[in-house]
Amino acid sequence: MSPFLTLTAHKFAPLSALKERRARLLTACKEWKVKGSIVLSPQGIQLSVAGESDRVEALLAKLRRWPELHDLQPTIGGAERMPFRSMRVRVKQALVFDRRTGAHSQRLHSERPADAWTQCCKCRTPLNATDRAHPHFEPGQGCPYCFKAPAEHMAATIARRHERLSGIIVPLPGSQPRDHFRPISMPAEYDRLTLIEALRRIVRHIPSQVWEERCAGGFLLDAQGQPVASTRVVRGGERYLHKFPGLTEPDVDMRVQVIHEDESIVVLNKPAPLPMHAAGRFHRNTLKYVLDALYHPQQLRPAHRLDANTTGVLVASRTQFVAGRIQPQFARGEVEKVYLVRVQGHPGWEAFRCDAPISAAAGHIGSRVVAAEGGLAARTDFRVLARATDGSALLEARPLTGRTNQIRVHLWYLGFPVCGDRSYLAGKALGDTQTLGIDEPPLCLHAWRIAFMHPLVKERMTFVAPPPVWARGDLTD
Repeated sequence: MSPFLTLTAHKFAPLSALKERRARLLTACKEWKVKGSIVLSPQGIQLSVAGESDRVEALLAKLRRWPELHDLQPTIGGAERMPFRSMRVRVKQALVFDRRTGAHSQRLHSERPADAWTQCCKCRTPLNATDRAHPHFEPGQGCPYCFKAPAEHMAATIARRHERLSGIIVPLPGSQPRDHFRPISMPAEYDRLTLIEALRRIVRHIPSQVWEERCAGGFLLDAQGQPVASTRVVRGGERYLHKFPGLTEPDVDMRVQVIHEDESIVVLNKPAPLPMHAAGRFHRNTLKYVLDALYHPQQLRPAHRLDANTTGVLVASRTQFVAGRIQPQFARGEVEKVYLVRVQGHPGWEAFRCDAPISAAAGHIGSRVVAAEGGLAARTDFRVLARATDGSALLEARPLTGRTNQIRVHLWYLGFPVCGDRSYLAGKALGDTQTLGIDEPPLCLHAWRIAFMHPLVKERMTFVAPPPVWARGDLTD
């Protein structure tokens, strides 16, 4: 074996107390006579070091004791002579990986005699020349003994996500009382209106009386956190806070399932009830909260939207670049979306296209309706899959446009409201419930299948979310 062990690694992870950590690392490296370079940043760590085998392994163990670096996976190699003259540990504001450490590792491998042994960076298995010539050996990545096919690797990654998820959602993030503050920004066109007049325009579905009561109770605050009166004259660009004191949020189902995950996208099976974003009574019991925690420090960007009560397949981008390649596909109507929906009644047709326009503005509790004049163009294709003996029917719905509540509104308009819908009721009536309770019968609307062009692979891919129980029951023709 080579007299010196080399170790190169980088990992993006949020790090704090950098000066203290730098001092401890520098002291340890000097004591162990480890030389090279370590860069610490609020974004993560980058290092390339060498030394005696047990000393370098001690350094790796020390780094892995940091909670943020518990899964640090370095590239490990050997060298006949010490490749570094000194030890430097630096703190920088930004971490930039330009693959020079990888190139250095490759150079060390190339200098090694053909019959020399080395060690796999992942499983630590000793490797001879035959092992390194195997197609599944990749320096810095793995070897034939720990190789996993892409599908196996993804399955293992998803299993780890699901294991970590339980620590995020138990107990539910919004189950403990806490004060919440929702920002309200004043548009330029509302300059010099009173606060109550501006609020009526910004949040149209909330009556003025409610805002008067909120202001009188001291729940509308300025940017400095001081209560403001409803008669205050606002200026365009000002920021206010809507305070929700001691709020305990309603229970939701946060058992998100990851269907697919790669370097560019994440595909989920969304449960219900679960709002996607903070609104109304929900601040932390949301899909955004759980995804931010599950993929921290990344912030996933959902490419489309599902209602709080709707289950099924949802696509999220991992970077802004990827979002710019996926979301335009939705805007151009290139994404195929297929839903399963159970409705009240048996349609007299086997297939039907509804192109009734839908209102642009939200009405009662945020609802939309069919609007013959001034409505937005909307089109949905329906097909009957089965008719049940209880008087309901299972349909396939394909929305060809993306209007709010489109499938539910079209079926309500056609006289076949969705089972479990507490907003669009039988007899063309509107209800008063937006998000269902955790113990209430579910809304029978499920995003079943989605197909689009993968932004990096450049192939059209299809993802399916398994049908829920209400779509798998005994049906009769």
